[in-house]
Amino acid sequence: MVGVPKSTGCFICRKRKIKCDETWPTCINCQKNGKCCPGPPARHTFKDLGPKLNSTTATTVIENSTGTPDQRCQRLTQLNEKWSDNGAVFRKFRISNRASDLRRKASRSPTLSISSSPPRSPCSAIPRYPSPSQHQELACALIDALGTGNVGHRLSAFGSFIREVPSRIGHNTALDAAAACIVYAHSSMVHKKNANEIANPQLYLRAVQNLQQCLEDPQQGMSSNTLCASVLLGLVEALAGPRMGNRYLAHVGGAGRLMELQGPTSYQEPFARELLRFNRGGIIITSIYERKPCFLTSPQWCDIAFAKTGLGFDDCLYTDILHRMADFPTLLNELKQLHRVVNPPVTDIIGPEFNFMTNFEEDLSGTNSPLVFGTEAFESSLDWFEDPCTMDMCCADSSARRLLINKLQNLKEALCTLGEHLNVKLADGSAAIELPSIENDSPIETAFHFTNWRVAVAYNCFWSLLILTNKIIMKLLPPYDSTHYALEAECRSVALEICKTWEDAWASKPIGAFHTGLSFVMAYEFCTADVKEWILKGLNALLDHQLVETFRWSDEVITMMSGKLAGEGPDLVFSNVSK
Repeated sequence: MVGVPKSTGCFICRKRKIKCDETWPTCINCQKNGKCCPGPPARHTFKDLGPKLNSTTATTVIENSTGTPDQRCQRLTQLNEKWSDNGAVFRKFRISNRASDLRRKASRSPTLSISSSPPRSPCSAIPRYPSPSQHQELACALIDALGTGNVGHRLSAFGSFIREVPSRIGHNTALDAAAACIVYAHSSMVHKKNANEIANPQLYLRAVQNLQQCLEDPQQGMSSNTLCASVLLGLVEALAGPRMGNRYLAHVGGAGRLMELQGPTSYQEPFARELLRFNRGGIIITSIYERKPCFLTSPQWCDIAFAKTGLGFDDCLYTDILHRMADFPTLLNELKQLHRVVNPPVTDIIGPEFNFMTNFEEDLSGTNSPLVFGTEAFESSLDWFEDPCTMDMCCADSSARRLLINKLQNLKEALCTLGEHLNVKLADGSAAIELPSIENDSPIETAFHFTNWRVAVAYNCFWSLLILTNKIIMKLLPPYDSTHYALEAECRSVALEICKTWEDAWASKPIGAFHTGLSFVMAYEFCTADVKEWILKGLNALLDHQLVETFRWSDEVITMMSGKLAGEGPDLVFSNVSK
């Protein structure tokens, strides 16, 4: 009969073409080889002839009401039968399911429309999802970067605004390119790549080009997403650390200029307001370098930039300090205007009666005795300086100079009031605790350990501003004024407080140590020689941790930066965003 195999051995023996002893359920050959014997072959096979069948063929349907649902859906259809002379009958059957029969009937009958689902496959229970898009993959990578690494590597440290960036991916080309750039930079930082490799050149160039294109677009240029792209590129430069060609302040200055062009009414939306809050410190620093008034001090901006509604202690503290710091660029601008007036020689201002300074130098020539002035000399000189008759004899800018000194003194009083509150927080341990230094060769005996690195940044900004204010006042005072020495002594005390924050900054490096580029630069001038050496060693160790090779801290570099912050040298311009 058709379909009956010639051999009655198991399938494995037939495949190997050896004789099978047919001892069931397992033949001897399969027992020897450790195989699972399939048993004897089926004596009948059924073949689906499909469309070859005649439509008039008689059919017999045999349904099994028991068994699984798949089994109950099967049909056994008789195709034909043949009787022999001795009464035997040969029948041919076809196995099919109901759905296939319905489809076959529908194909033969154009008027019949049947809607049926295809048979279930073994894999139909496994859900299939579409592959994520590039934007989705970028958003997921940015979300991972928010919490990857130690406390000094997580991008979440940059503030709450960055947590909203993943949901904005795919809506702005500049933001997409900047997000890809910062994800790459974060990965490079975590895996300790060279600082020159932190910013992928291709990604960075594409991000800058996309940012420029968006800035030229009337709608995209004024959007929060474009502003966020500029801020993210600044963070990429910050992660790479101080080095030749770093354009961190350029991006910060550009973001500040874009905010100014957008106007305060654009910052009612929460995401834009968080961007403004995060970028305040950078805007103020660029204004200090450029020596122009900071736009955040204008009334329409001040209520938004320095609002404290709903803020905690840490944020309120930082906001108060930034509010005071925002006034400093205006004072530098007035100092610049004052220096434009040609000053007369010092002897014309002091007068011949103060030639005692020359006499002191002659008396002390050839000796190692220190030059000490008596209190009476300072008091008499201060009286002379404040005498109205003498003031008329001074240079033409004396009134502008005294007006500027009064403004600086007002700023100093506001800082002293704020400092009283800060000192109380240090004394009761609510802001930081002071412990013995764990560094063996440190010239600083104790160290501050703050509640979090944001509080540390707030205190360091306050101390830096205090030193800057004192330095400008000392520039405007006569060199023989006793106030000059009192301010110098205060700067030395404040510099020591800044040095106590190094261990805390090192523990949260590199993000938690970004403030050292301002605070330790300002403290350096008022430290002893051994502390200066220790500061250089620490700052360069931080560069080594960031794998920066093209930049080194030195006495000359710190002196130059300190002078720039105090209004010395030519103005610097960072923003290339214009109306």
